[in-house]
Amino acid sequence: MKKRSGDTTKIPGDYQYRALTRGNPVQRFWHYSKQLAIQRYLPPVSGEQILDVGCGSGVITSFLGESGASVLGIDASEDAIAFASQEFSAPNVRFERRLVDDLVGLDHLSFDKIYCLELIEHIYRNQTRELFQQFRTLVKPGGKVFVTTPNYRSLWPLIEWSMDTARLAPQMSEHQHVEFLNARKLQDTGLECGLEIVDSASMCFIAPWLAPLSWRLAEKVDALEGRLPFHMGSILIGVFAKKEAGCGHGLTSA
Repeated sequence: MKKRSGDTTKIPGDYQYRALTRGNPVQRFWHYSKQLAIQRYLPPVSGEQILDVGCGSGVITSFLGESGASVLGIDASEDAIAFASQEFSAPNVRFERRLVDDLVGLDHLSFDKIYCLELIEHIYRNQTRELFQQFRTLVKPGGKVFVTTPNYRSLWPLIEWSMDTARLAPQMSEHQHVEFLNARKLQDTGLECGLEIVDSASMCFIAPWLAPLSWRLAEKVDALEGRLPFHMGSILIGVFAKKEAGCGHGLTSA
């Protein structure tokens, strides 16, 4: 059984923070659009218990905590956890170094919402199934799981190849990304593990490329892209709810 415990390309601990705050306009909007998607599809609420899996430098964890929710961010990177703990210190936000295969120690906790942004493409399919089963265990009845991942039935493969070729970001294909998902595969993986998709969309189709011209226009186009009937954006969004049936009751993956 295949298993990954980290990327072969070392990612700086502050990578997501720098991309959001100091990147070029396209990169900044790309990362900012994650916050827009959370607000649109599964906003946090004050008083909730929230888990952010694969938190990186802590940008999303901190954003979730601004709602007044109590948020735990976990990541395998020591550098990322060290940066996030220092940069985003708050009474309701904390960080912990933990592999995605090692959520068992959290069994004494339960969460209203779980967020997992652009992580599952970094691990093999069998690990994603195990992770989704853990999500089903950890989320409260009526709770939700928010997942994003690159859409390999969009322009994303071309974007990824271009960025890797031009070395515009840490090498992605085969070094960071080892699983190549589409909307059907994402939905089916959830169903196989007792998580039924309740909302599905995509983002980052045209909007980020408009940011150098007008940030406000990019925001408006981003909102329109979320209403498209087809998953044309480079990033998939899936919101899942716990099903009564356990793992093994889903569809056959496409």
